[in-house]
Amino acid sequence: MKRLENKTAIVTGAGKGIGREIALALAAEGAYVYSIARTEADLKETLSQIEAAGGQGAYYCADLTKEKEVTEMVACVLAKRQAIHILINNAGGYPQEIYKDRDTQAIKLWEWPMEQWQQILKTNLNIPFLCMKHVIPEMIKARAGEIVNISSRMGRIASQMGGYAVAKGGIVTMTKTAAIQTQEYGIRVNAVAPGILDTPGQRAYNHSVGQDGVAMGSADSVARACVYLLCDAPPVMTGQVLDLFTTL
Repeated sequence: MKRLENKTAIVTGAGKGIGREIALALAAEGAYVYSIARTEADLKETLSQIEAAGGQGAYYCADLTKEKEVTEMVACVLAKRQAIHILINNAGGYPQEIYKDRDTQAIKLWEWPMEQWQQILKTNLNIPFLCMKHVIPEMIKARAGEIVNISSRMGRIASQMGGYAVAKGGIVTMTKTAAIQTQEYGIRVNAVAPGILDTPGQRAYNHSVGQDGVAMGSADSVARACVYLLCDAPPVMTGQVLDLFTTL
């Protein structure tokens, strides 16, 4: 029997990159994976790869910055699967319209336009908050559940990427807060904080800021970290962050 057999998992931002790798890894362990993103063509490709590898799943198109669409997504999964056992909050990123060159890469906190500040927080902090807000009550009913939030190296150490770093740092604190508040219900909430990873979005960003040759890790490392937290970590492990980068 596979380790996540009979489990239903939601993976946000699963249309490509890190999210797709996580979806594939969970499906390989037997989970029925709901891949969530905005672009249907990307989600179809993710599902195609899951099924080609012998896994099972479905996809749902949604703009997760909008609470109504989050509630509709959760309701759809529950209607078809009756329970949500795993939530992977991966959706996020740093829009190229904000970090479009070397100057904006290091924009000072006091120079951020309010509209862009709100956009980066909405994308990187509001989405995991909204997903937990609407999934945790279902996990509480079942008195069980696993949540993994994807943070970043930028949220763990000082960074020039102001708004993005602040949002990813917020994920760390939100993870620990949620872990404290849900532990009595048998729910575990942990996080993974990767460094720079080789994804289509990261390659495009590197090119836009003239850093094509920068060393990058693999998105698969994040997927393996998620599998570890779900399958191999001690049952008492909650409120922790796995750092997937070196400070040496």
